[in-house]
Amino acid sequence: MAIKNATDLLVYKKTSPAQPQITRIKIKASTPFKDFTSGENIIINNITDTDGDISDGVTGSVSANSGLSVLSAISSRLVSIDGYTASAVDDDGAFKYIDYTNFADGPVPTLEIVSGTAEFKAGAIEIIVLQSGQSLVYQPIAYSTSASISMNTDLRDITTKDSEGWQENVAGVRSFEMSTDALWDVNNAVGVESAVNDLVSGDSVDIKFSDRVRNLVDTEEVYGSSEWFISSTQNITKHLEDPFGQFTAAELAISSSTNYSAHFYKAPIQLVEGKKVTWSLYLKAFNATANTCFLRIRIDSDSGSDFDAITSIEKISGTGTVSSPSASFKKVTGLSTSSWTRVKVTTDSVVSGTDLRTLSLLLYPGADYANQTTADKIITASWQIETGTTASDYQNPTEVDCYQGKAFVNSVSIDAGTEENATYSASFTGTSELFVNGLGHELVGDPYFDDPSYWTASNGGVVEDGYAKFDTTQGSAPQIQRNDIFIANEKYCLEYTVHTSTAGTITLIDGSGADDVVLPSSVGTHKVYVNPGIVHLSIKRTSATTLIWLSSISVKQVFS
Repeated sequence: MAIKNATDLLVYKKTSPAQPQITRIKIKASTPFKDFTSGENIIINNITDTDGDISDGVTGSVSANSGLSVLSAISSRLVSIDGYTASAVDDDGAFKYIDYTNFADGPVPTLEIVSGTAEFKAGAIEIIVLQSGQSLVYQPIAYSTSASISMNTDLRDITTKDSEGWQENVAGVRSFEMSTDALWDVNNAVGVESAVNDLVSGDSVDIKFSDRVRNLVDTEEVYGSSEWFISSTQNITKHLEDPFGQFTAAELAISSSTNYSAHFYKAPIQLVEGKKVTWSLYLKAFNATANTCFLRIRIDSDSGSDFDAITSIEKISGTGTVSSPSASFKKVTGLSTSSWTRVKVTTDSVVSGTDLRTLSLLLYPGADYANQTTADKIITASWQIETGTTASDYQNPTEVDCYQGKAFVNSVSIDAGTEENATYSASFTGTSELFVNGLGHELVGDPYFDDPSYWTASNGGVVEDGYAKFDTTQGSAPQIQRNDIFIANEKYCLEYTVHTSTAGTITLIDGSGADDVVLPSSVGTHKVYVNPGIVHLSIKRTSATTLIWLSSISVKQVFS
């Protein structure tokens, strides 16, 4: 780790598990409305759709004065249009109820059902949050002034008469311990109180011993995690080359005439609240005319009272011009098709408000966000969110040196401080394996294709002489496969080296084909993060009649 001083070495704690919100809606089974006639409706507020957008004032038609009819109207909207899942209808005394789960992990406002033309009787409806939506977030445990980690291996004595008087040992049980001293802000949401609760409950926690994480974006790719949202009126081309020679960039293209179509990232509010925020990103033109975009920072609240942050913009490097058409919308034009431009957008004041939920960073392709056409395209890469007003060099969030694992909190001590500060110490004893940089063991038993019997090759696919070879002149869709590599829907780091490539593409098969992952196929080493829905590692050639050879492949589970 590149440590400059003690404050650069932190212990992070995962503050909450990633999970969607589950809401139970209970309606009185019989006559929940007053003076009901045919053609009535109700109003649904705080709907979170599959893009993460919030809708209010949505009407639902009710055909009868019954709880089942109301629940049917709600399901017709939430399930059929907005991607919610719903349990079967169940009974609770005089009520009928359904449990609704929204589409994405993360904090969302609570669904609200109110009278429309049909007026509810008092007490006829109840809304209960069974599980609050939460993002998976690591935060520094207070503000560390020191942090340490120790890793231990017990030795087992295997000395025998043949040891010639020397003691002999083999490695036994391994363990680790972490500790931190910190200056704690008593107004901070994470710190002593959280550690004490963990100590009292006896539950294990996920902790990370790490270089300082400056970039609050959780992926190097500008897509691929639950925090990224792509408008339905945009097409995205993934795995383009980024400014650092990796393949994490994307082309965003408007698919039909529309307005306000944005590609955006949502950062959990607990990471930025009470601070100024700087968003930096790299941009490139698609062609000489598709060389313009708009940028915007928006603050979302649980109450639906979302608002724009007043911001300023600055070009850090590259060609093009930046301007401020309004207090919230920032414009970048004159981008190059051959070189990258880096710009930063900074909030003019700290992020604050009531019932805040997320900070949204929005990128609009085109010269007019209110009048977008299919000619509007932009290429972007390497987004970074930092607290403060400066943009430091880009930090790849997947390459921050760290150790992480599960541990018990075994001690917490607090010393009274002055004003709103206190000093505390905490120590942790590991309960599991310690993972380096968040990656588990190598899961591929033949990473260099030395053992053809390890693989199942078909349709012209061949494993021989240290290569996996894909040649469509030998079969319709050459493929190699190894069964039972993945746990379905968990996150993995897939790293592979393309030795030979003349044209076409390869894909990682993910079930029916609709969700197959197109993999970079140019010569070189590529790293891709995937969440496969099936358990088999299966790669196939998908186009052209020329060759692609792989010389190595690695799969490791990502423990975030």
